[in-house]
Amino acid sequence: MGAAAGRSPHLGPAPARRPQRSLLLLQLLLLVAAPGSTQAQAAPFPELCSYTWEAVDTKNNVLYKINICGSVDIVQCGPSSAVCMHDLKTRTYHSVGDSVLRSATRSLLEFNTTVSCDQQGTNHRVQSSIAFLCGKTLGTPEFVTATECVHYFEWRTTAACKKDIFKANKEVPCYVFDEELRKHDLNPLIKLSGAYLVDDSDPDTSLFINVCRDIDTLRDPGSQLRACPPGTAACLVRGHQAFDVGQPRDGLKLVRKDRLVLSYVREEAGKLDFCDGHSPAVTITFVCPSERREGTIPKLTAKSNCRYEIEWITEYACHRDYLESKTCSLSGEQQDVSIDLTPLAQSGGSSYISDGKEYLFYLNVCGETEIQFCNKKQAAVCQVKKSDTSQVKAAGRYHNQTLRYSDGDLTLIYFGGDECSSGFQRMSVINFECNKTAGNDGKGTPVFTGEVDCTYFFTWDTEYACVKEKEDLLCGATDGKKRYDLSALVRHAEPEQNWEAVDGSQTETEKKHFFINICHRVLQEGKARGCPEDAAVCAVDKNGSKNLGKFISSPMKEKGNIQLSYSDGDDCGHGKKIKTNITLVCKPGDLESAPVLRTSGEGGCFYEFEWHTAAACVLSKTEGENCTVFDSQAGFSFDLSPLTKKNGAYKVETKKYDFYINVCGPVSVSPCQPDSGACQVAKSA
Repeated sequence: MGAAAGRSPHLGPAPARRPQRSLLLLQLLLLVAAPGSTQAQAAPFPELCSYTWEAVDTKNNVLYKINICGSVDIVQCGPSSAVCMHDLKTRTYHSVGDSVLRSATRSLLEFNTTVSCDQQGTNHRVQSSIAFLCGKTLGTPEFVTATECVHYFEWRTTAACKKDIFKANKEVPCYVFDEELRKHDLNPLIKLSGAYLVDDSDPDTSLFINVCRDIDTLRDPGSQLRACPPGTAACLVRGHQAFDVGQPRDGLKLVRKDRLVLSYVREEAGKLDFCDGHSPAVTITFVCPSERREGTIPKLTAKSNCRYEIEWITEYACHRDYLESKTCSLSGEQQDVSIDLTPLAQSGGSSYISDGKEYLFYLNVCGETEIQFCNKKQAAVCQVKKSDTSQVKAAGRYHNQTLRYSDGDLTLIYFGGDECSSGFQRMSVINFECNKTAGNDGKGTPVFTGEVDCTYFFTWDTEYACVKEKEDLLCGATDGKKRYDLSALVRHAEPEQNWEAVDGSQTETEKKHFFINICHRVLQEGKARGCPEDAAVCAVDKNGSKNLGKFISSPMKEKGNIQLSYSDGDDCGHGKKIKTNITLVCKPGDLESAPVLRTSGEGGCFYEFEWHTAAACVLSKTEGENCTVFDSQAGFSFDLSPLTKKNGAYKVETKKYDFYINVCGPVSVSPCQPDSGACQVAKSA
């Protein structure tokens, strides 16, 4: 899969990221010691007060609960704890910040305690410090580091901006941590203007949604959204009228592994006439797919009495470590893709130059721009005004970078640049596109595409963005000129289900369930929910689940059939690991039959299944006659003769032309020529 087939609609501001630690610690210490840091009399960031937030120290397996305006309400940390630390290794709780002992400056919030820290030779108390930076969403607190005495956090949020230009009428936390303390963050999906159109078959209505915040209609030129009521995050457009059918109230929830749910309700009193007395509500379920894939749009799966159920399959619902890297590369081990942008790095004072009309932008990848204008700014993107080259701004620093691959889009984000008047630190977003014939020896060049509120956007066509996925093994086989494709059997995400093999050899009490996916991992749903994450075949019984093999080699043609081997399963003794072979046998016209367990042996180290399916038949091209075609290999027959119009034609209209077509017959419409199967007629002016 390439870096992207099209432009992503949601390449907005990046979530908060970890800055260079030494620099941040110095800033924090200076702020802590700054004069004028007085006891706060009121909540310094009221937008953040309604929720208890979470941050994680992944290295030490520690979960922090933070409430900046009150207490976290965790008994083990005491009644006044504002920052509660839960050490999951030792199963202990410690208050590391007291709400009563809070002090604040404009950009720093400090919570002290009465507990002495373990640092020898000091009289310091345990405390927590949160450094606030201007962001474009409510953001999330990010753990930075912890010493013997102080726990440091950073938070990029609209609440810290000097101006209110990024603030929403209503916004809720847009991230969760799963049981393994992995972060799922939907902040990149939040639209600062406009909305997402939900895919719905109803031609008379259009449902628009935003993620975790209300739709900003004032900043969006779309005429349909202009009529949406203020504060709505789900706007239903019927004709020339728009209705609020949901506002964000609660934060994002994790309902089970890789499934996130966001609920909107209508806050206003009064019922809508078309809701049969019910109050509107919208539920959006975000699903992390089981494989790397292009992004999808939100789809309406059910509606009744103004209750709307939406499903959105997107990699942004996956845990963040699966999507991002702090380096210039993504690894097959961590992110299921292998990509390396280091060949794009410039050295020896060279930089890429992109024309931004009023400004010139000097860019580098995997390092700072070394041109004279930008010396000592540590800038990866340097903005220079054409009319006055002394006006130089860092539009993103190289040590503040995030490389992200999600929904088929490869994006490099540089943040932490010089401040704009709003207080937001300049940021640059580079959207890479795969182009194997790019100029400049395949490197290509960045092209400036626009600026929105001190965020600068570039596109960059280069061969180094052509992504080779770890799981991009062929899900088919070849035999000379014959080709076989098993992709019809692949299960991607719910509501699809794993294949379950038939095994008639066991009694009900000792029954094992064998779940299989083709060329990909099994879906962790239903009885397979506890299966190992990378298992392509999984056995489940009353004692638990077992990995019977991973997909690490493509199918092969053997003895007239297709052979698929899964290896590197769970240990089965004597240094061996479980292996599974699946023999797929051509059965024309049948894509529904399940695999059958044939044998298991070698002390539980080997399993063999047989699967009769049309997917194992050779791909063929067949020509028919008299409007019918029959594929003897696949067992399919098609007859299109009922579509033939004996008189007239099918008409398709566009602004400039009318098109007339027939199926297996001529068009009999004036002024089309006789015996025309398709005819194009220009509309008169």
